[in-house]
Amino acid sequence: MKRIISFSLVCCFILLAGCQETTKYDDKDVAAIIRGEELTVGELRFLYPDDQILDNLEGTIKGKLAMQEAKAMQLDISEEPTVHVQDVYPAEDSDSEIANGTRDFAEAQAKKFNMEPDVYFEEYLKRTQEMSHYVMAYISEMIGELEDNPEEYTELGNQLLDDLYEKNLDEIEILME
Repeated sequence: MKRIISFSLVCCFILLAGCQETTKYDDKDVAAIIRGEELTVGELRFLYPDDQILDNLEGTIKGKLAMQEAKAMQLDISEEPTVHVQDVYPAEDSDSEIANGTRDFAEAQAKKFNMEPDVYFEEYLKRTQEMSHYVMAYISEMIGELEDNPEEYTELGNQLLDDLYEKNLDEIEILME
C-alpha cells in the first residue's frame, strides 16, 4: 500500500512538468520559513518548473511540516521501499506520453542546474522519495493503515496535512509572492 502511494506521489511530481519561465528570485533566496527551517527558492526550483513553484509552495510546506513531525517522533523510514531511477526513467526508445513527459521534465530541469537529465532525475527521485517516506510515515503513525480503502486513506491523509498546516500557520512565514 505504502509503495503504491509513494510511487503515486512521485508520478504526481513528474506530471507537474510544464513550460519554463524565469523568476525574479535567486536560488539562495528564502521562499518560506517553516518552524525555523528555511526553504529556498533553489530547493523549489529543483523540484518544480519555475512557472509552477508558487502553485506547489503550500504543498511543499505541508510536506516539510510532516517531515519535521516524523523526525520529532523519531519515525524510522529506513525500511521504506525505494524507487530507483532505472525503474522509472524511460528508455530513449519509449515513446509513450508519460515517458516523453518524464524526459521533457528531466531535460528542462537538468538544464537549469547544468546537469545531465538522468543525473538530475536520480537526485530528484532521492529528494521526493525522502519527503514522501516521511509524509507517509507521519500519516501512518497518526491514522494507522487503511489497506482496504485507499481513497479514504488519501482523504484522511490530506486532511491531516491540512490540519497540520493550519495549526502551524503562526510558525510559517512565506516570503515569495
